[in-house]
Amino acid sequence: MRKWMGWIIAAVLLFTMLGSLAEEGQGAPLYATVGDAMADDAEGRVISGGVPGDYYAVVNRKDGKYYRSVALWDEKLTELNDAVDALDYEAPDFFEKHEAAMQAADDYLKTLPIAYSEMFTAPTLTEEEMAAMHGKTLAQLTGEGFEIGSNGTEPGEGDETLIVYSMRSGVYDYNCLVDADFDQYMAAQENGTEGELVVKDVTLAGVTEWGADKRFHTDGTVEEPEDPFADLNELLTDLMGFLEKARAGEAVSFEDFAAELKIKYPDYADMIDFYVTLYQSVGAEGLASMLTPAE
Repeated sequence: MRKWMGWIIAAVLLFTMLGSLAEEGQGAPLYATVGDAMADDAEGRVISGGVPGDYYAVVNRKDGKYYRSVALWDEKLTELNDAVDALDYEAPDFFEKHEAAMQAADDYLKTLPIAYSEMFTAPTLTEEEMAAMHGKTLAQLTGEGFEIGSNGTEPGEGDETLIVYSMRSGVYDYNCLVDADFDQYMAAQENGTEGELVVKDVTLAGVTEWGADKRFHTDGTVEEPEDPFADLNELLTDLMGFLEKARAGEAVSFEDFAAELKIKYPDYADMIDFYVTLYQSVGAEGLASMLTPAE
């Protein structure tokens, strides 16, 4: 009886785990390693990247569908990358050691096992929707929600040079051929009039070049990247609020306020100490002037 109960419990746990993976869109690995995934470029471009210390991912098109295969970062890869950063750039053999260290990290990265693969389920634009983009300017398309990515030239027939802009919609990129020759393209870049360029053909490029980043969800939703200056902006807002009180004549202690700021924003303690020094030197009016951008 106990043996049967053990099998039942194991089956329930396996069913729960598989259900969880299905909810997250995570399926069985399509490849054994990162290197295998990167080498599979039979159906077009391969996109790779990730978050150091967390994961590395490779995006491929396979059997007409797009997949992201994810490997988990490990301690050895972190050590190999740290070894690159630790090199003394002033050493006479820096470049040789740097190349060797980079190669060692890259070689090991390719051996990381793929933990799971997930298919992109977000629908691409239909042929009719892409045809509707013809005749519109780049500015009109950005007004409709597209984002301009890379741009450049591609060889056409004979001596013709094609001008192509990559436009992103959701998790997919679309190659937009514009009605301009090379001189017109360069002039538009110099004059800041690229938005006036007119699209004359659109084709699907595939998952966006940033698709290895998991903030681009396979269902088409996209998480906005975190603002690295969010805390700093909040700190400056709090600081300006205090300075307004001081300029209005309120009896406030900047030293006490600075101590509160350092508790709230410990990563900016040195900067806060610097503001204390400035406040003591130029006062509330002078510091507020320094922190107010010129118009």
